[in-house]
Amino acid sequence: MSKNTIVASVIAVVMVAVIVGLSSCGGGGDTGMYFNISERASWSADGRFAFASFGGNGLLYTYSVNESGGGTVLLTPSDNDEDLADEGGWHPAYSPDGGLIAFASRRGPSPAIWIMDGAVGDRTGLSRLTDDSGLGSDEQPSWSPDASSIVYTSTRSNNNHDIRVINADGSGQADLLATAAEEQWASYNPQNADQIVFQSDQDAAANGDTDIFVYSISTQIYQKLADSLYTDSAPAWSPDGTKIAFHSNRSGDFDIWVVDATGGDPTPLTTDARSDGFPIWNSDGTRIAFTRSRELWSMAADGTDEEQITRRF
Repeated sequence: MSKNTIVASVIAVVMVAVIVGLSSCGGGGDTGMYFNISERASWSADGRFAFASFGGNGLLYTYSVNESGGGTVLLTPSDNDEDLADEGGWHPAYSPDGGLIAFASRRGPSPAIWIMDGAVGDRTGLSRLTDDSGLGSDEQPSWSPDASSIVYTSTRSNNNHDIRVINADGSGQADLLATAAEEQWASYNPQNADQIVFQSDQDAAANGDTDIFVYSISTQIYQKLADSLYTDSAPAWSPDGTKIAFHSNRSGDFDIWVVDATGGDPTPLTTDARSDGFPIWNSDGTRIAFTRSRELWSMAADGTDEEQITRRF
């Protein structure tokens, strides 16, 4: 790669960050903040969103904004070296107090889970949590209620997606769910660290779907929620542990649905013709944020009062 090409790529990332930062000064989410949101965002206890968006070089970078759509911070800037494969980050997850962010990034041989400062990003205090050597990747981190451990998705054991857990200090790494099925997007019950929710395609041989499961770590027993012949994915607990939001195409296109954590009939929260996915709750359970065709939106927990936070560029 020529020096001019490298410089041009770095300038492209910087220009996107500058444009986004300038456009956010007015504070209105649907007046000028331009991102291309990738998968699940995270909502901090003090009212900020963290999310991954594609930079000018086509790689994912993590940003944060406040709830009103302003105060943009680029959390994972370019390190300005010749290896453009080890830039940025994705799948951010705030710690319960918002002080730290766990995220996935490739900054070595393979993608791993990293931890950075929740306010300023990887400029200070950056640490690697999981091993980044060898094949496979670690992604989709989620903190335990007391911030002592993190569950995440890994492809290092069986060349498919399994659920692992590791202590926040890097000790005690272990498999929670390592099967022939694809298990992804695990998160803890905020009120009970013995429970996680996740998606799995273990019944795909029968009907080609993915379903939502609640799993007890101590008993190793899990329960299927919201059984369907469609794709139910990316589950997220409500803060009180009583409900689980997820996205599903059971109505024809992807919308946000919610179901009791003990099971039952799910209720649709969105019915938009665009693709809605990856729901997350705010800290008091009154609102849910989600992606809509690569944009970030929020709504009241009953599906009313939709607000656009970012726009696509």
